[in-house]
Amino acid sequence: MQKIWTADTAFDWDGTYFQGKGVYGNPKPVQSRVPILNAAASKEGREFAMRNADFLFTPVFDFDQARATADEISKAAAKNNREVGVFTFCTVVCRPTMREAEEYLDHYANKNADWEAVDYLMKLQGMHAQSFTPEALGMFRDRFAAGHGGFPLVGTPEHIADQLEQLSATGIAGVTLAFVDYAAEFPYFAAQVLPLLEARGLRNSQ
Repeated sequence: MQKIWTADTAFDWDGTYFQGKGVYGNPKPVQSRVPILNAAASKEGREFAMRNADFLFTPVFDFDQARATADEISKAAAKNNREVGVFTFCTVVCRPTMREAEEYLDHYANKNADWEAVDYLMKLQGMHAQSFTPEALGMFRDRFAAGHGGFPLVGTPEHIADQLEQLSATGIAGVTLAFVDYAAEFPYFAAQVLPLLEARGLRNSQ
């Protein structure tokens, strides 16, 4: 892919997994190269990211574990003379009051959760992706119901901004955000939380 992004003429490729003749790409990326992102939590997946990716998506469960993960990945990347940033994924329930946020979380992720589907998802994670230890799977079953095991950002705009600031302080370079109803919920988040992040220097205004 990197050669497709940078080569001026068509080329042949005979790799282990892909073969091609007269390979080319057009138009070229605006920047010199496109950042490569990889998602992994297993040892093998992280080792692949250390060799190939610019950013690694991986789950974090609390601030101490987030700090340890970011530090571990930074040191592992340095051994390969590389820098790899750490991203994680978050589940967002942002409401004017903590009570409203917690009540909505309980509504969709507890009272109306599809527990059969949640347990099957956890089983797949443990059996195939090896992304989580058995202990973590048992501990974070509720998080799978809330949003595929994402780090919970649940509360008022100020509380969520605090949580994101703490995540940033651990060395996490960025996050993805998941909402139950993105179209309905994101405008409030954008209006209330993003200005707080900009004021704290956690996000550019542009």
